[in-house]
Amino acid sequence: MDVGGRLLNWGRLLTLSIISALRGVRDNLRLVVWQPFAVSLGLDMKAVGSLESLTDFIRILTEPSFGSVSDAVGRKRLLVVREALMLASGLMFLLARSWHLLFVGMILNGLSNALYSVWSSVVAESSEPDRLAFIYSVVGACYTGFGLLGTLGAGYIADAFGYGWVYTAASGFGLASLIIVWLRLPETMVGEPRRIDWVKAAMAFAKALNPPRRLRGFYLAMGLDLVAFGMGVRLLSGMLSKGYGYTGTMIGLYTTAMTLTMAVGQIPLGRLADRFGYARFLAASQFTACVMLGMMIYSKQFEVVLAANLILGVANAFWMPAEQAWIAANVNPEERAQALGSFSTFRGLIGLPAPLIGGALFDAYGFDTPIAMNLVIALIDGVLILVLVKDKPKT
Repeated sequence: MDVGGRLLNWGRLLTLSIISALRGVRDNLRLVVWQPFAVSLGLDMKAVGSLESLTDFIRILTEPSFGSVSDAVGRKRLLVVREALMLASGLMFLLARSWHLLFVGMILNGLSNALYSVWSSVVAESSEPDRLAFIYSVVGACYTGFGLLGTLGAGYIADAFGYGWVYTAASGFGLASLIIVWLRLPETMVGEPRRIDWVKAAMAFAKALNPPRRLRGFYLAMGLDLVAFGMGVRLLSGMLSKGYGYTGTMIGLYTTAMTLTMAVGQIPLGRLADRFGYARFLAASQFTACVMLGMMIYSKQFEVVLAANLILGVANAFWMPAEQAWIAANVNPEERAQALGSFSTFRGLIGLPAPLIGGALFDAYGFDTPIAMNLVIALIDGVLILVLVKDKPKT
């Protein structure tokens, strides 16, 4: 690639990184406090898990169709819609005084999440083929690194000034992200826009249920991962808040610990994943996360929870660039957004009931049961990844 092409790619990466950083602050502000906020409105953990599953259900239904539309008309317009939907979701949480607006906010959140495959396509189309994991890790590190501001600030702001100020700040960062996507994000789709094939878009969900044979092992292993962590770690803040009296500040601190090691580890681990293979890093992530889960079963003391989340951050740093790079490298570039959306839908269908099950297990049996289930399934999934997931041979 010539110098001009490299400068163009680095400029595009800078724009993607800035957008990702703003999103990181916005999302972490919301994620740290939303489950304790829902509990404060009188919801039990089964209801919280149901709202998590609702978001997943909306995303699952719509993501393949959004991907098909994006492959026809381009990426940017749909990403503007994505940011607008997330901003509207944040405003619903800001105004919520009962479960009703939480319900609306989670639907909007699900629709916004359904456009993630379009964003992932933009990242892939901004990278050279042999640097996929590295580019994903840079963008991901900006998301998690700047997200530290959200995780550090959310708990303190909630404890000192109330949940409303957390969602006000999140909405401000969401608006900034929307403006930059609108004004600065380049179109990355290869080729000219074409007419939308509405029949193909409508059938995209059905197509997601029958993935290509060569991808099925990966799809199954990634789906099992979602089952494991959907019923355990995903509900961690709500379970610790309800079961052990964790405050917003405590949740913010342990989430910051996880985010910190994840941010620091992603770029070097992304480089290594490009070199040594994505499947090995996915398996290493599962086995590392099992150490964290074992610590959480052993003790709920804050110091132990903090140390466990440092380890979880390392596991996430192994996982995220490797997962995104593997699927991006193994799909047709001309149908990349639809293929990524189909993968997300297949995986999401398998994991859809997990938060509801995890919440019900907590309400019935306490904290250790859903975390132990998470641990057992993660161990099984680590072995399955080693057996079923094969990296694409390098040319």
